[in-house]
Amino acid sequence: MASAFTHTVVGLAIAAGFPPPSRSARFWVLGAGGAAIPDLDVIGYRLGVPYDSLFGHRGFTHSLAFAALFAGLCLVAFRGNSAGERRLIWLYLFLATASHGVLDAMTSGGGGVAFFAPFVNERYFFPWRPILVSPLDPRRFFTARGIAILRNEFVWVWTPSIAFALVTRALRRSTAVT
Repeated sequence: MASAFTHTVVGLAIAAGFPPPSRSARFWVLGAGGAAIPDLDVIGYRLGVPYDSLFGHRGFTHSLAFAALFAGLCLVAFRGNSAGERRLIWLYLFLATASHGVLDAMTSGGGGVAFFAPFVNERYFFPWRPILVSPLDPRRFFTARGIAILRNEFVWVWTPSIAFALVTRALRRSTAVT
């Protein structure tokens, strides 16, 4: 998996493509949280859930169905917004949450991502996997290996995410001005 820091950065970068709604603090918090929340499935290890189970690590919570469900549940926080705003908020939250599985499918380790769970539990990786896998134990992250992982993620994820956010924001401003 990519680190929680990196998942959050991607979730926030995706937000640059959307106009923030009137309740924007919720928008940002839920987007950043949605990008990281799929890794809550690691509690399954303590409960004896096998890795390759539907509810194992990188299973259902990393799927597109989970991203859609999470985005839908989060809309409760935006019930006062217009229908058009709510559709955009749902799309943003879906993309932010789905980005988690995409990043994990680009890592150098693990057993793949169940993108199509609960319908298909097959795990997938992308052919190009430049992101170093991050340890599940946070204590192991704050080591020399953890610093190497952050450097790797900065090159392959943070830099493109920041560039995407800056370019998207500039394009939004230039089209708003003209």
